[in-house]
Amino acid sequence: MLNRIVTLTLLITCCLLGGATHVGAQEPASLGVMSWNIWHGGKEDGAEVGVQRVVDIIRQSNADVIAMQETYGSGEKIAEALGFHFHPRGTNVSLLSRYPVVEDISVFEPFKCVGAIVELPSKQRVACYSIWLPFAGEIWAPGTRDVTDTKSMLAVCQPSHDDLQALWKQIEQRLADAKYNNVPIIIAGDFNSMSHRDYIASAKDDYQVVVDWPTSHVLTEAGFRDSWREVRPEVDRMLDRTWTPRFPEQEQDRIDYIYYRGEGLQATDVRRIDTHTKKFPSDHAAVVTQFALLGDDQSKQRLRTVSYNIRHGAGNDGKLDLERTAALLGNLSPDIVGLQEVDNGVKRSGSVNQPEALGKQLGMHAAFGKFMDFQGGQYGMGLLSRHPIESVHEVKLPTGHEPRVALAARITLPSGQAIVAVNVHFDWVDDDTYRYAQAEAVSKYLKSLDVPYILLGDFNDVRDSRTLKLLSENTTEAKKPEPRRMTFPAHQPKIEIDFLFASPAKRWSAPVCRVLEAPKTSDHCPVFSVLELTSP
Repeated sequence: MLNRIVTLTLLITCCLLGGATHVGAQEPASLGVMSWNIWHGGKEDGAEVGVQRVVDIIRQSNADVIAMQETYGSGEKIAEALGFHFHPRGTNVSLLSRYPVVEDISVFEPFKCVGAIVELPSKQRVACYSIWLPFAGEIWAPGTRDVTDTKSMLAVCQPSHDDLQALWKQIEQRLADAKYNNVPIIIAGDFNSMSHRDYIASAKDDYQVVVDWPTSHVLTEAGFRDSWREVRPEVDRMLDRTWTPRFPEQEQDRIDYIYYRGEGLQATDVRRIDTHTKKFPSDHAAVVTQFALLGDDQSKQRLRTVSYNIRHGAGNDGKLDLERTAALLGNLSPDIVGLQEVDNGVKRSGSVNQPEALGKQLGMHAAFGKFMDFQGGQYGMGLLSRHPIESVHEVKLPTGHEPRVALAARITLPSGQAIVAVNVHFDWVDDDTYRYAQAEAVSKYLKSLDVPYILLGDFNDVRDSRTLKLLSENTTEAKKPEPRRMTFPAHQPKIEIDFLFASPAKRWSAPVCRVLEAPKTSDHCPVFSVLELTSP
């Protein structure tokens, strides 16, 4: 936002919206998945004490499925202590599951891959793989990495790419039968390679070099999502690292991943575990992803929706970096994005058409709405859509301390259903006179629509305000979890002013909504939601 009155923080409240708002569905059932290379069977600190520490960490994580590497004879004992099913293959990789393993779907070399169909209590089935990929040299120990020689760095991780490419081809063939069509796939393990999503230009301070690691392209280009990068879309080398808690003098990198594909899953939380009350037993951190189980209702159209005030690409670290904004949004694989504080041809941001540039990088259709002329260009808001934008309308709003419009885009979904996405950014000052007048104009426009709509944006007002009460009437709210619902300021969120709603309430649900941590990229946190639209 261009300005912010600090006294707005006095309006913070935990009260729910009044009126006829329909809160999104209760948090769905979940599945916890861990990937962990336990290092020589967890026995490095002793065959008994080390394995017990592995058991302690898995138990405390509450993970339901563990993709384990370097099992080396300890898996059966660990599974027995946990009361889990144990599904090994060879000596290295294995799967441990709280739920029954109903089919072996292993492919490739036994040392590098094990797969199983796990059946959940709901009878939903999930294809789970634990993998280990090779590498061809040492670039982690002190003195072994030359960041000016990216060719040599890439050569070290090339075997992981080659094996993963072959492995994925075999998984694809193994699951080609129609009976697996709606079965989500999780591929987790020790990849022994870094990610192209981490070594990006905006993270050069962290990594000293930009590297387009090929291994991480294999699954992402096959439609898989990197669960860690999705939930933590902003790169932070020390927060992201999985190699290595035992050797802090080495290069700290993220080389352990949980990838997933399928409409029935949505990553909602991720954790790295690298401590134990006594001593952490492995040279790899454990990675845990919590997945919401969304089911397989073919009558619902799911839309991954984001509201994000990008502050024209200017981060909290003082850097103007639209590439970083694009990278963050790309990690979320969104269908619809409402962007606030966007420049179009403005001098301060390099005279770039920002919605068009972001749309091009993300492969999305783009629209811009003008608030006012500014520094040789225009300042306003943007909308991005994975699906075709059929028409765009700027809804003129009463002028407050700055001119304002609501940006409305009519979008055609793959089902043929038309919806309207409406993006707002209201007046910001403490006195809500202008803001409420703008909300009234938006409310009037929304009532004129003859198709379902999504309303999202920076409302510059809080949950119990009359602005929110008016605009939430007869809607489904994408409800954020109470422990983390604040959206501003990004580095230490204290107020909730960014929201997503959908109407009519009877046709929409919002099974997932999260405020994502991104303290550098903008002064607002991105808000991510899965919205579900049922057939009429």
